[in-house]
Amino acid sequence: MPLPQKLQEIVDDFAGMSREEKIETLIAYAESLPPLPERFAEERAKMEPIPECMTPVFLFGEKQADGGVVFYLDIPPQSPTVQGLACILTTGLNGCKPEEILAVPADFFTPMKLEEAISGQRLNGFRGVLAHMKQTTVNLMEA
Repeated sequence: MPLPQKLQEIVDDFAGMSREEKIETLIAYAESLPPLPERFAEERAKMEPIPECMTPVFLFGEKQADGGVVFYLDIPPQSPTVQGLACILTTGLNGCKPEEILAVPADFFTPMKLEEAISGQRLNGFRGVLAHMKQTTVNLMEA
């Protein structure tokens, strides 16, 4: 199964960028990560921590009426690289059907050549966020 269209467009964009452009684009994604909705201020305990990330990252997913899934992430503002990576995932996956999310390979980002711009440790965290998004999707399907 191909990647969801929005995610594929992001992968294609990064694939043609220089190292500097990748860093700049990650920062731009970080700046566009939507703030956590107010309702999570009291429900933060319901958000799932992602231990694969050295930065404290918390995830919550919701099933939409049309069957799509939307993810919310809480990441400290002093971690723009992590915010940028997370925003790539939410931009590329929010609103997708569960089967589309579950079909995304763990290494979908290989063509992006992100290792030119960020550490392997950050890439492991990126994989971790995707894995938790998939598990959240499975849990939503079972609920």
